[in-house]
Amino acid sequence: MVVFTGSMSPPRENWEDDAVGHGLVVGDNVTKRTRLLVAADPDSMSGKAKKARQYDIPIVHPTAYQTMLDTLLAVATG
Repeated sequence: MVVFTGSMSPPRENWEDDAVGHGLVVGDNVTKRTRLLVAADPDSMSGKAKKARQYDIPIVHPTAYQTMLDTLLAVATG
């Protein structure tokens, strides 16, 4: 499960829709099932970021998330 937080460009809803379109599960809140938090500000001290750190969940900027997704898609399609 991936969770998005913060004010992003394009809007967060676009990122969430794209993630779902690629078969990812998008959550509203960070839980122990969350595997990645995508944050407009990875250094944020928001509630979601604090919980992610508490659970040792990686926090990445949207640009890094996009790079990771592109890499996974490239590997999957050979």
